[in-house]
Amino acid sequence: AELARQLMLESEDPAIQDAIDAFVVVLAERVDELQDCEARGDHEHLCRLAEELLLESTKVGFDGLSRCAAAARGAAQERDAEATRKALIELTEVAQRIRLGHRGAI
Repeated sequence: AELARQLMLESEDPAIQDAIDAFVVVLAERVDELQDCEARGDHEHLCRLAEELLLESTKVGFDGLSRCAAAARGAAQERDAEATRKALIELTEVAQRIRLGHRGAI
């Protein structure tokens, strides 16, 4: 439902479409960076990156991804390694679905 709504928005406003395209194009790299932080145990940097992703995903209307980024940020703030790992797994899965569902991602 979220992707269908997003695709409808894309067709209505070229500026929104451009913002979404730009966001999705770099999404895999951003997820990789979050995963690298988690692997290093760098909770502080992970928290900052998750906050950025939360704000930007909210801005382009990917609410599910925003919720995942918020969960990752919260777990990183608590320095809860297991919760951080679980949050990043979910975030990665949602990001993959977004990329696969977005016509400009391939």
